[in-house]
Amino acid sequence: MKKNNLFSKSMLKNIDWFLLIIVVAIVIYGAIAVTSATSPGFSGEDMTFEEYLGQLDWSYAGLQLIFFGIGIAAIIVLLFLDYNNLRDFSNIMYWIMVALLVAVWLFGQTINGTTGWFKIGNRGIQPAEFCKILMIVVLAKEFAQRTEGKTEGITRFRDIWPMLWRFLIPFGLILLQPDWGSAMVYAVVFIGLLFMSKTSFKIIGSLLGGALAMLPVAWLFMADYQKERIYTFFDPSRDTEGSGFHMLRAKIVGSSGGLNGKGLFSDDLLTQQGNYLPEKQTDFIFAATSEAVGFVGGMILIILYGLLIYRLIRLSMRAKDDFGTYLILGVSFMLLFHVFENIGMNIGLMPVTGIPLPLFSYGGSNMLTMMLALGLVLNVNMRRTRYNI
Repeated sequence: MKKNNLFSKSMLKNIDWFLLIIVVAIVIYGAIAVTSATSPGFSGEDMTFEEYLGQLDWSYAGLQLIFFGIGIAAIIVLLFLDYNNLRDFSNIMYWIMVALLVAVWLFGQTINGTTGWFKIGNRGIQPAEFCKILMIVVLAKEFAQRTEGKTEGITRFRDIWPMLWRFLIPFGLILLQPDWGSAMVYAVVFIGLLFMSKTSFKIIGSLLGGALAMLPVAWLFMADYQKERIYTFFDPSRDTEGSGFHMLRAKIVGSSGGLNGKGLFSDDLLTQQGNYLPEKQTDFIFAATSEAVGFVGGMILIILYGLLIYRLIRLSMRAKDDFGTYLILGVSFMLLFHVFENIGMNIGLMPVTGIPLPLFSYGGSNMLTMMLALGLVLNVNMRRTRYNI
């Protein structure tokens, strides 16, 4: 018998180093961009660039890399566990997720109009971020249970019901915070898995039709500032000092970099002018980065994300079972929507929702969430071959 050794040469070969290289490149790029956006500019008049670098405040980049390091450690721990064991704990994970979302709604801190944070010292923890992983695991298990070993997709509505109610409860709790950005991520993952499980278009059409019919009700539950964001998305000039301020400033900052940018750490950057662009290290880091490195630098980042998502889709096709495939696809949909929404709101194509740019924006909760998600992907890929025990 062959021993199923986690660190045997055969399993180490299945670690996707190309995926890890892309992730490291995005994280390092982000740490440099965040430091540039939050530091005084370099003029070259009073000191050399080496002296300037020595006086920079690297605290943002340092914390970002610490969270990345914690994420790497979490991935290593995850690799010791067979992802298929998660099937047995998916129900427990689901109710833990629901309990966390109820607790943060009742007892959490309100930041920027959203009651979605637990404060621990000076740090904030956002359960809705970490619960994205739990949601992916739960949905992947339920979809796999109904498609494993079958050639046809899901054709009966009663087979969709277990996934639907498991999605709707956390989705509703997140809307109550209200955090429409995170709720949209959950919805995209659910809808994406519906399509990838070859669910009947009749069922998908019925669900989407029902969702559209509920939009007027959803509008009633939206906070005033969220409604105003939607108004100003269509007409930013209606409130240039209020709800349209961030979108207009982001477009000005991002477009001012031109083709090649003004240069990282340059004192010509608009982001150096006090609070010209709020949240420049988090929600609007893409605009701040585009100003510094221009269209070319922005496209390099988009290409890196494109390679990452393409790699994830390729890995999903290699998984040995439907559960592994749905896990990787769920992570792919989550990451894809984060990138699309964040860059979209930075260039004025999407409403402002506060969704961070994965692995790039400053923030611990999202960094750890993305690293855990990628840990699941690596776990599935390592075990794409059945081993004899």
